[in-house]
Amino acid sequence: MKVLFVDDDAGILEAAKTALELYGYEVITASSGEECLRKIGDADIVFLDIKMPGMNGIEVLKEIKKRNEELPVIMITAYATVDTAIEAMKEGALDYIRKPFDVEELRSSLLAAIEDIKFKKLKDMYGEDAIEKFKKLSKGKGIYIARQNMGINATFIPLEEDLKIRDIDEIKKDIEGNIKKNTAIFLSDVEYIFKEYGEKTKEFIEWLNKIATSYNCQLIMTAKIGKLDEKHKMELQDMIADIHLSILTDSISSHLRRKIIQLLSNGEKYSFTRIAQEIKIRDNPKLSFHLKKLKDDGVIAQDEEKRYYLTPLGKEISDFIEDIKKNKIGKGRILWLTD
Repeated sequence: MKVLFVDDDAGILEAAKTALELYGYEVITASSGEECLRKIGDADIVFLDIKMPGMNGIEVLKEIKKRNEELPVIMITAYATVDTAIEAMKEGALDYIRKPFDVEELRSSLLAAIEDIKFKKLKDMYGEDAIEKFKKLSKGKGIYIARQNMGINATFIPLEEDLKIRDIDEIKKDIEGNIKKNTAIFLSDVEYIFKEYGEKTKEFIEWLNKIATSYNCQLIMTAKIGKLDEKHKMELQDMIADIHLSILTDSISSHLRRKIIQLLSNGEKYSFTRIAQEIKIRDNPKLSFHLKKLKDDGVIAQDEEKRYYLTPLGKEISDFIEDIKKNKIGKGRILWLTD
C-alpha cells in the first residue's frame, strides 16, 4: 500500500512519513500541488493539505478526480469547518483530518480509507456474476485458478494434474511466475481444495491474499458449497468467515462510519446530538462530514425531524457484516474480494 502525503511544511512531511513507515506503509511525499500531480500515478491513497501556496488542496483534489476518480483522498486542514469539509467531499474527498494530528489519528484515518475501499467493492460486487466481474477486472492479464480451463482470456493455472490435485507449493510457484500488477486473480473450486487439504486451505488463501495485495490485484474466490456434506460445509463456512474478519476487522473497529452504521442497525432513529453522544465524538465538523457521506452514498437518510436512520442499502451492509460473523455464506455468491 503506497501513501502519498502532500504538505508544504517539511516538518509535517517528515513526521508523517516516519510514523506511517513504522506501521509498514510505503510513503511518497510532495511539498506542492504540482508535485503531487506528478506523483499520483504511484499512490493508492493520498493525504492532501488544503492550504498550500500555488495550487490549493481543493484545486489539486479536483484535478486528481479528473485523472482517477477512484483514488481515495483524505484532506488535511488547520481550519476545519462544516463548509470546508462539505466542499472537499463534493469534489470527491473520502475524509479529512485536522492539524495538529497525532500518529493514532493518522493511522485511524488510513485504516478507515482502506476499509471504505473494501466495502465499496463489496457493495458494488454483491450479487454480480464472479466470472463476468473477473473478465472486466483482468482485461486478459489476470490469473484464473481452477480444476478445468473454461476458455477465459487469462493465464490459466490448473488445480489438477492427471486427475489429482496438485501440490500447493507448485501452484504457488505458478502464481508467483505469472502474477502482474493492477489486475485480478480468480480462484475457483475452493471447496475442492478444502476437501483435499483441509486447514492448509486457509494458509493458502491467506498467502494468496497477501501476494494479491502486494501486486495491487483484486482477488475473487468462489466455492460450490452445495457439493459438500454438512460437516465440510460448516467447516468451510467457518473458514470463510474467519478470513473475511481477518481482512476487515481492524478497520471496522476504528472506522467512524462503521460505528454509525452499527449504531443505527437497531432500527431506531437518532438525532445528530444523540449520535455524537453514543459514539463519543466531539468533532462536529467531522461527524457532519461522515453523516453527509453516508447520506450521499444512500446508506442513511433523515426523516422530517432530521433524525438519521439506515436505508435498505445501509441495512444490507449492516446485515452483510452480521452474516460474516454468523457464517451465513450462500451458494454461488462471490465469497470475498480484497486489494
